[in-house]
Amino acid sequence: MKRIPEPELMKSRKQVLSYTQGDFSIGENKFIDLIDNYLNSNEIKLSNNDLIVDLGCGPGNITEKISLRWPFVTVVGIDGSNEMIAEAQSRKILSKNKHLFRNINYVCADIKSIELKDISSKSSVALLLSNSLIHHITNIDDFFECICNLSTKETINFHKDLIRPKDEKTALKLKEKCSEIYNETLTNDYYASLKAAYRKDEIINFISERMLYSLDVIEDDDKYLILYGRV
Repeated sequence: MKRIPEPELMKSRKQVLSYTQGDFSIGENKFIDLIDNYLNSNEIKLSNNDLIVDLGCGPGNITEKISLRWPFVTVVGIDGSNEMIAEAQSRKILSKNKHLFRNINYVCADIKSIELKDISSKSSVALLLSNSLIHHITNIDDFFECICNLSTKETINFHKDLIRPKDEKTALKLKEKCSEIYNETLTNDYYASLKAAYRKDEIINFISERMLYSLDVIEDDDKYLILYGRV
């Protein structure tokens, strides 16, 4: 199935509300566990001097879970949508436990032009991650340029995204399954995202073209791919 790009930003309030009403916690927790296990197996310990950056943070789902997993580390969530950042900020402020999420800062910024000095006073990023961001980027060169700009040789990258189905029939089956759980807006957005996503071999080719040989790509349940390593 040919890739069909979708709008880079979720700007409408309806989209934001639909996204916040969905429960993605199983996949999100699995992703964070994978990161945590990688850090532990490589004897990498994060400290209060470190910085974690969540690219394309949306309403803060992953950002909040990262904050809870590493409450002593500064966490910055970045999204280009004012509506998404407003929702994330609101959730932080309205949290019943005021001690939660104090280590989170949110920034509305375009990843195509962002620099570390724009988001934090920290000198480097220890962990750079994203969840369901890559397919939103019209030109994937912009994504790779962003993570290279924000990374040092020591920065650990973890980026999870959808895999584009092999054909329209498979995409429609996934859409139908999604509709059994989520509302119409979220289902339609998911279908558009499937068509905009990349395939594993395409990501591997992009990595090879840019000679980013310390990055690797794995598939997760045939529906997601995870790009990880150093740049």
